[in-house]
Amino acid sequence: MTITIRQKALANDNISLYLDIYDGGKRKFEFLSLYLLPEVDAETKARNEETLQRAHQIRAERILHPETIPEVGHLMIVKEIPNDESPEVLDWIQTYIDWMSDNTDYSKAIVDQSKYLKYLMSEFLANKRRPHITLRKFDKEWFKAFFLWLKNDYVPQKYVRVEAKPLCEGSLHNVQQRIVAVFNKAVKFGKLKANPFYQLEKSDIFPKPKTSHKQYLTPDELKRFMASDERSPGVAEAQRAFGFACLTGLRISDIKALRWSDIKRNKETNTLVIVQKKT
Repeated sequence: MTITIRQKALANDNISLYLDIYDGGKRKFEFLSLYLLPEVDAETKARNEETLQRAHQIRAERILHPETIPEVGHLMIVKEIPNDESPEVLDWIQTYIDWMSDNTDYSKAIVDQSKYLKYLMSEFLANKRRPHITLRKFDKEWFKAFFLWLKNDYVPQKYVRVEAKPLCEGSLHNVQQRIVAVFNKAVKFGKLKANPFYQLEKSDIFPKPKTSHKQYLTPDELKRFMASDERSPGVAEAQRAFGFACLTGLRISDIKALRWSDIKRNKETNTLVIVQKKT
């Protein structure tokens, strides 16, 4: 049996490390979720040396213990924790989803994002062959591996049969916000002593996407827009809805949820009374 460390260039200029395993006329590959970064300074060069050292350690382990070679997916080491009574990660995410669903302070969008996190986490843990990992065992190394998998390996289902497109910066940051919230809640309820996310380096996390430049209609432009004569009923309705949103500051979700009971009438004015949910 021969095992060779090979490299695969990625679109983001990182290099993925994997093992080329040839045994008995059969070849298989084990992707290690280890990545070399562009060496822009001494710090990244040092990190790359540590990453290569880890790859060589895994290669040596596979040579000495062939039984550890995974048949499918990626294998990650799970540290032993005596008397670990913390819930499994996927079970805790579901508990968090159930809690938010019963809490009117949270919008449907946030609940849906948390459900998406659970889907992604289940895919990731299946890929790592560790579907039952607990909260306490999901340490900072697992956080790093999850974020790297999201950035470099995960392909949304709708792109599987076409040109692969990774998750955008906004989606990556949203998923990160959800998992941080899930683990913060675990700390609050005494399931964890601390959130491993806060042990990560700045280079390991997804930054908040830069706000794009926005252009706004002037009052005169809005007046001209509302004064245009639209004959199509659908376009005219959209025109009125847009103008209503501009004048009230309501979001599309607020307008869709609006009811006559939200309008308080008096002799001189009509007042909207709504409670906006967290997003």
